[in-house]
Amino acid sequence: MSSSKLRCKSISKLSNVAEQFMIQDSRCGPGARVMTLLQVCLDTLEAYKDEYKKLKRNDEVSQEQIYHIYESAYVYYKIVHSLVLNRIPNLNEFHQVKRRSNTSDKKLMEIYNMLVKSLLYDEKISGVKTFIKEHSSDIDEISSDKELKTGGFISAKELEFLLKSDDRNILLVDVRQRSEFEETHIKASNVICIEPISFKSSYTDLELEKKSMITSPNVEIDIFKRRNEFTFVILYTDGNKENGHHNFYIQQEMVLLDLLINRSFAKPLHKDVKILVLEAGISSWKFHGGSCSSSENFQGNQDSGAIYINGNTSGLKLQQLPKLTPNISSSMDSSMKDMMRSTSQDPSNAGFNLPIQQRPPGSANLINPSPSVSPSQLPLGSPPLSHHPDMKFAKYPTTPQLADKDNANDSNGTANGTANGGSSAGNGLPTFTNVSPINSRAVAPARRTIASPNPPSILVGSSATNGTSANTSTNQPLSKPPTQPLPTLPQLPTRSSNSQSSLTQTKQYDLDFTVGLENMGNSCYINCIIQCLLGTHELTNIFLNNSYERHINLNSKLGSKGVLAKHFARLIHQMHQSAAFKKSDKNKAVRPYEFKMACGSINSLFRESGQQDSQEFCQFLLDGLHEDLNQCGGNPPLKELSEEAEKMRERLSMRIASSIEWERYLTRDFSVIVDLFQGQYASQLRCKVCNHTSTTYQPFSILAAPVPHAKSCYLLDCFKEFTKLEQLEKDEEWLCPYCKKKQPSTKKLTITRLPRNLIIHLKRFDNLLNKNNVLVNYPFFLDLTPFWANDFDGRLPPGVTDELPSRGQVAPFKYKLYAVASHSGSLYGGHYTAYVDKGLNKGWYYFDDTGYRPMRTPTECITSNAYVLFYHRVYGV
Repeated sequence: MSSSKLRCKSISKLSNVAEQFMIQDSRCGPGARVMTLLQVCLDTLEAYKDEYKKLKRNDEVSQEQIYHIYESAYVYYKIVHSLVLNRIPNLNEFHQVKRRSNTSDKKLMEIYNMLVKSLLYDEKISGVKTFIKEHSSDIDEISSDKELKTGGFISAKELEFLLKSDDRNILLVDVRQRSEFEETHIKASNVICIEPISFKSSYTDLELEKKSMITSPNVEIDIFKRRNEFTFVILYTDGNKENGHHNFYIQQEMVLLDLLINRSFAKPLHKDVKILVLEAGISSWKFHGGSCSSSENFQGNQDSGAIYINGNTSGLKLQQLPKLTPNISSSMDSSMKDMMRSTSQDPSNAGFNLPIQQRPPGSANLINPSPSVSPSQLPLGSPPLSHHPDMKFAKYPTTPQLADKDNANDSNGTANGTANGGSSAGNGLPTFTNVSPINSRAVAPARRTIASPNPPSILVGSSATNGTSANTSTNQPLSKPPTQPLPTLPQLPTRSSNSQSSLTQTKQYDLDFTVGLENMGNSCYINCIIQCLLGTHELTNIFLNNSYERHINLNSKLGSKGVLAKHFARLIHQMHQSAAFKKSDKNKAVRPYEFKMACGSINSLFRESGQQDSQEFCQFLLDGLHEDLNQCGGNPPLKELSEEAEKMRERLSMRIASSIEWERYLTRDFSVIVDLFQGQYASQLRCKVCNHTSTTYQPFSILAAPVPHAKSCYLLDCFKEFTKLEQLEKDEEWLCPYCKKKQPSTKKLTITRLPRNLIIHLKRFDNLLNKNNVLVNYPFFLDLTPFWANDFDGRLPPGVTDELPSRGQVAPFKYKLYAVASHSGSLYGGHYTAYVDKGLNKGWYYFDDTGYRPMRTPTECITSNAYVLFYHRVYGV
């Protein structure tokens, strides 16, 4: 064959070849696992590199072979590109892998990130594409295909060709919700959004213009008014069947097509105007690499690294939180307050004492003084506090009132205004340019039973609107967290409720109830974790008073649509009722059969009767409850930081960088589980040659602390082991982006945020599942202040003129032990039991499936079998 007749297949045809390969390859089927797809990517990437190496042997290959090599290289690249950037990120399993912190999942994420970087920094593909485009013709392909006719379909590649050849004469109509359109839409000169819910089949083109587009931007209305001037009018919607609105979108797309063809009376579309539908919608467009853009006013999916570069926090600002009634536990983020209350409140319950927040002298102050705080009470149904002779009691400061820019300065003095802790516009506090002021988060005090039935009254401050504080007691002045600016967090769902709920009676619950759980065949790992978690009063309360129900997010992409949360609530109610009504029948235990079945339906690991790891079940349960109650579960992910933003982040102190990363995290993960249990640690790699670093910030709900190999050790030794500097082995060396090769390197973990309730997993099993039975001496009162990152040096990101909110991250960090999950035996033939603090009136209890009893000695719960420890943060101890 002569070189003049040689021609490559077009980019579109080669893309179809890649697509067909993935369809036919059984490893890439609908049920493919992340690990399998990553293996396919690795194999295919290697084949891609091998093909390109052949091109270096120009004298050994014919012209025809060169064409074939370029085609093969592009197909291999396209397969990896599609799997890594489209297929894998849309798998539910992938999002779970990202959240987990075990070794195998970390390895998968390392492989995935390596593949992403290989694609992003590949310098060969541009040459491959250029060669193919120069030696093929999409024009011939388009012209040889079927003629485009009004009412028909157009492929993504055909549309791409049209836009490249005559963009100005094409009108694109996006038939999706406005929010989806603003997040991402096909890039074109003339593109508008007509929401599918805004029109019906009886409309005419004039009604579309006057009614459906009444809230559209003027520029889009002007474009639609010129609809009869375009050569092509092309409709598209979301072709992804996983979209919950898919069927409705397709139906309305067909309605709009018929409307434009048959009911265009105001401006008839002449026969030369072709009205088409994009085949498989925007999903196909993205799959084939079509260009997309977002609207100028869309902020939810912008590069949130802008805060590091120029102080722009708009990438963190999605929606506002609802206003809340004032009589709620002030120890929560305001977004979580209504979850912690019962269905009603008792105004007479103004007598709970709260220990004052303390800060050691010389500690890093990330917050400015606040002029005043407004009064707030704990709900009567909340567990009272334990009394310690050294505790100082005071009114606890109000927590954040998140608001959008329009409502941030609302100071009308109503229950939804100042009573919620909202700051006055005239409080003199500096704010960010683009964000609204809120109060810094207050952290929960200890919650245990007080012996006195009528505790002393708390101090009552003046309203936040007057800018002053007035004490009605001679007690010492309060230490108040300040009002601080912060990007608003996502909207919590609301439902109608009695506005006078804060003035009615609250149902009290005995949160220290005791009841056994039946073992349904090796289910002791479930029973012990349930007993321990029920020692967390805040968690138990929201499931007993059913306030969790209003926060189930059916749109949470990783949730169970409330299945797990509802079965967990049902189990707690059964246990509470059994404890209340079966006091005379101690052996009447609860059978958690339905709860176990629900867990098994979500994760097959817990479906059968085999023995499982209790800390893995605890992680599963907390993750599952979080996703069910995740108010941001449907939000788009933030883009990864740019290289410039990453460099800026490395220059900041961990105290500041971790605060920014936490705010970024909250835009996707925001629930009562986050508020109660989640913390954060930093993982920093350092090149020993050039000394450059790379730091990532990871959330955790269970902190896995290594147990040193010794006859005995203290819990703080485990934390020293967790945070020690690690010299990476030769095969683990970091690929330094500055040295451009693997270099001798170190790794160090640093705790950057400590949670309200700290769950510690003592890592007793090694990679070969051998158990380390060393006695870990863990105290009843634990001080972790020395392990908390306290390196604030006064520097803030460029453009940021105020400190970031602390959200409770103010030293000291002292904890009280309230539960222990114990494991005896081996991983294959062991047994789980639990010790739980049931308050001053009952003391500590031992739980062994159906059996339970008070501890025989004051230190019985300090055991070498301890596996998971539960600590609650306390103050003034």
